[in-house]
Amino acid sequence: MDFTGKLFIFAGENNTKDRFVVNKKASITLKVIGGIIGFILLLLLLAAVLLNTSAVQNKLLGMVTYRLEEKLQTHVKIDNASVNVFTQEVNLRGLEVEDQQQRKMLILERLSVNVNLWKLLAKKIVILKAEMEGVTARLYHPKDSVANYQFVIDAFKSDKSKVKSDTLKKKKEPFSLDIRHVKLARIDVQYNENQVKLEDVHYDNGWLGESSGKLTGLQGQWELQTKKGPQTAKFDLGTILYKEEKEKHGVEIQGMHFILDNHLPRKNTGKPHRGWFDVGHFDIIADLKLTIDHLGKDSVHAALTKFVARDSLTGINVKDLHFTVGATKREAHLRNILVQQESTVLMFDSAYVVLPSKKEGRKFSFQTSIIRGRTMLKDISRPFAPVLKDFKMPLELSVLFSGTDTTLVFKDIDVHTPDKRLTIDAVGAIDHLNKKEDLDIRFTVKKMVAKGKVKQEIIEQFPVKKMMMKQLGALGDITYYGEIHIPYRREEFKGLLGTAVGNLYFGFTIDENTKYVTGHADTKGIHLGKVLNMKDMGIVGLKGNFKVDIHKERTARLRQQTGGKLPFGDVKATVYEANYKKIKIKDLLVDVQSKGGFVEGNVSQKNKGLDWACDFSFTDIDKIEHIKVKPKVKVKIKDIFKKKSKEEKSQDKKSKDKKSKGKK
Repeated sequence: MDFTGKLFIFAGENNTKDRFVVNKKASITLKVIGGIIGFILLLLLLAAVLLNTSAVQNKLLGMVTYRLEEKLQTHVKIDNASVNVFTQEVNLRGLEVEDQQQRKMLILERLSVNVNLWKLLAKKIVILKAEMEGVTARLYHPKDSVANYQFVIDAFKSDKSKVKSDTLKKKKEPFSLDIRHVKLARIDVQYNENQVKLEDVHYDNGWLGESSGKLTGLQGQWELQTKKGPQTAKFDLGTILYKEEKEKHGVEIQGMHFILDNHLPRKNTGKPHRGWFDVGHFDIIADLKLTIDHLGKDSVHAALTKFVARDSLTGINVKDLHFTVGATKREAHLRNILVQQESTVLMFDSAYVVLPSKKEGRKFSFQTSIIRGRTMLKDISRPFAPVLKDFKMPLELSVLFSGTDTTLVFKDIDVHTPDKRLTIDAVGAIDHLNKKEDLDIRFTVKKMVAKGKVKQEIIEQFPVKKMMMKQLGALGDITYYGEIHIPYRREEFKGLLGTAVGNLYFGFTIDENTKYVTGHADTKGIHLGKVLNMKDMGIVGLKGNFKVDIHKERTARLRQQTGGKLPFGDVKATVYEANYKKIKIKDLLVDVQSKGGFVEGNVSQKNKGLDWACDFSFTDIDKIEHIKVKPKVKVKIKDIFKKKSKEEKSQDKKSKDKKSKGKK
């Protein structure tokens, strides 16, 4: 072998040795790195194991408890706390915190939270499970002192301000929150005199993202301070069911009970004819179903598919209420609205509501499409008008309804019986709803028609004494045009009453302060004989005033003295013209006084040389044809033979001249 060959052999040997050295160093390096990683993993595993041991956790628990007591300067107790690194679960049992008056302010029996720690790296908070049981909190804030929990806020205030300043320096992306399972049980929180209790809540976010939940036994009580004094409100929700399905949220509330008490006597106390409705007293039981098919940041679209409510105090009984609504922060649109009570059904296609905002200077207002329906007035008898308790005559109606928080406006009012024997066409408004002393109700009756015996049938619906029913029937078909005005504690009615026996202009006022009905009537000609069933009496034209006592206690005392069933009051009238048999009489003065047990009156006429009058009386308005009459005649001889003065002769001459000119 020559020199060259030997050289190649020597070089190959050296190359092999170098590769061997490099591989050996790499192997050693990898082994060292692997050993370090393994050691670190071993340390982490050991730390995890140690953290999972009761000895280490108790040591950490003691440190945490001591640190909390030092910071809060009060007694803090934790029976047990554990952190499972492998299952990512935190458990806490037996937490107690006292306030600075050594009262137990917070008690927590058990808290268990399972968080996906790996998701935190992606700025996601995923709570796989959160359970809390046995929470009791007693929070007090006296008017003349600080709250018993204020020391906790003060202790952590500096930490919060530091966190806020750091956040301002460097804005961080917000974390998203995803809760998979929640369970709350036996929650009892009291703040001063207010208290809320919760029996149980379950919430599950299903694997397909369709969540469901159930709440039972939520109840509370709180005190309200209003301008009219303190009120106590109580509520009890039997069950709330929630279910998400195909991006729709369904909520059902069963057994909702709400009570409101202002600790004052009801407004109808001692007033049996006043309704039970009182904004200071409610006792409502209700059930409802709600479907939300869109829930955005500034908008919502939902459908109330069921609402049943009854107030055992006022008697308001809603058998059904349903509608759909789309709303933003500014307005709400309602569609397909139905309201049903015992015998009342109201339906309208739409309603538009402007939602109030002090910040934007926007006031509440609303407007509906035409409301149509049918009703029996007995449905509103207990809450508003006990006198309507037997009013079972069916009525059909339609109206346009709008208003604000202080005003209600009614347009195109149409009320009629199914057979159209009674029809009413009207408009109206109610003003100053926010202050009862300024409350003002006005309705204009464009036309009302009552045919046949419907007048008597309407009166029969009222539990009142039936008087002058025969006379009412004699009026035949009637029409009415007029106004109704109801200011505070007064009712005013006026208008034109057209009848088959003549027309009558009238006006009367019911004064709730004095308990008197006062008014006037004026007719150019009404066939009074037909009304009173007196064949010899013909058409009468008159103008008069009347006053009737409606004070129950006052009239009751008078009835003990006089007996009878007639009213107490008086009528003073001037008769323009009266026809009796073939006699026509003008300018009569009539004075009638009704005294409960009997009516007595006087009719008189003054003439030259002769005054005549007659007294009359009767005890039964239905038997007025048996009236007792006592005529009186006074002959004034002096007036007959009295010579006329120069002035009287001059007046007679002037009147004769006028008559002669008129004939020419």
